Amino acid sequence: MNKFFAFIATVFSAATFLTACENDEVQDAVIDYGPPVKINVSAGIQTRAVNSAWTANDAIGVFSMNGTAAEYANMQYITSDGDGNFTAATEDDVVWLPSDGSSRSVLAYYPYVTGCDGTYSIDVSDQTDQEAIDFMVSPAVNNVNKTQPNVAFVFSHKLVKIQLNIRSGDGITAEQLANMNVTLSNQYTTATCDVLTDADVDVTGTEVSTLSFMTSADGTTSEAIVLPASTTEGMLLQFELPEVGTYSWAISNSANSQSFEMGNRYIYNVNVGKTSIIVTSQIEDWAAGNGSGEDVNAE
Repeated sequence: MNKFFAFIATVFSAATFLTACENDEVQDAVIDYGPPVKINVSAGIQTRAVNSAWTANDAIGVFSMNGTAAEYANMQYITSDGDGNFTAATEDDVVWLPSDGSSRSVLAYYPYVTGCDGTYSIDVSDQTDQEAIDFMVSPAVNNVNKTQPNVAFVFSHKLVKIQLNIRSGDGITAEQLANMNVTLSNQYTTATCDVLTDADVDVTGTEVSTLSFMTSADGTTSEAIVLPASTTEGMLLQFELPEVGTYSWAISNSANSQSFEMGNRYIYNVNVGKTSIIVTSQIEDWAAGNGSGEDVNAE
């Protein structure tokens, strides 16, 4: 009898141990970190091609990085009201943060294009839509997770802005400025940029061309977005007035325009006279590019 009861006790103990183990396994399997969380995106701009604010329906491309791997690549986010608050364009564009609380790095570029794998292709040969070529990048915002899902991007320009303010001088009427054609010679027009590392723009073109500016019908304003350049030697601004003739001015004549630095805006105030033009330069909006201004003559 003692052996029998000892056997029953052993079996009961073993069953109790197995049950306890099974309960432990179930508890381990049902650990719940909660649902994943969406990122909340807001974005500021250091400066902007047209003004210092976003416009309605501006779109950015967003990447969420786990180390060097993109968990979410080129997700489209839109500011519907132009107020700098961005939401995913579709449900498929939502960037989710891991439910376990691990952090991610989130970065973005503007303007959004389909198919961007992290290398952005730039082409400034067509100047008719300045916003479409005003390429900007926001470096990565780190340590974004489900308890800290707010992402505040700060975008900066990767290209160069040139703005001309034109007025008539001696011997030229305001009406004669109409339909003016403005060009800049010796320009590369294609480049790439690695937005994942916030790298500098890399010129890919091998041939230079003459770039036509976007000029108002009355000839009083003209502007272009161009690639950064280590030297402006050989670059000529040309002003072709249909009823008067053509005037030229070398960019390198300006002591403060020996190069075109990334993110800078170069503003030139042009006074077109019958025998020559006078150009003064100043800085506004983008980062200071050509100092406080100077007078130069062009013929």
